[in-house]
Amino acid sequence: MAILYAVVARGTVVLSEFSAVTGNTGAVARRILEKLPSEADSRLCFSQDSYIFHILRSDGLTFLCMANNTFGSAFLSISMLIRGLGFMGFCC
Repeated sequence: MAILYAVVARGTVVLSEFSAVTGNTGAVARRILEKLPSEADSRLCFSQDSYIFHILRSDGLTFLCMANNTFGSAFLSISMLIRGLGFMGFCC
């Protein structure tokens, strides 16, 4: 149970990316980024097979994490990503 994939983006432009898995995860994440609503701030979850994509959009940045569906709290993975990247001003 861990974050298997994470990305920070501004719009559809990926600023930083991490992957602990092989496959088409990056392509799936980019398709999700393209389809996100244009609302300024939002929280969303998408399920794909046994994975959940947790998404937080705030102040023009999008934080997206993929974790096992047994990982725990829906936005715990986002909180861990934000803290790990040093974005302490963002609230989850």
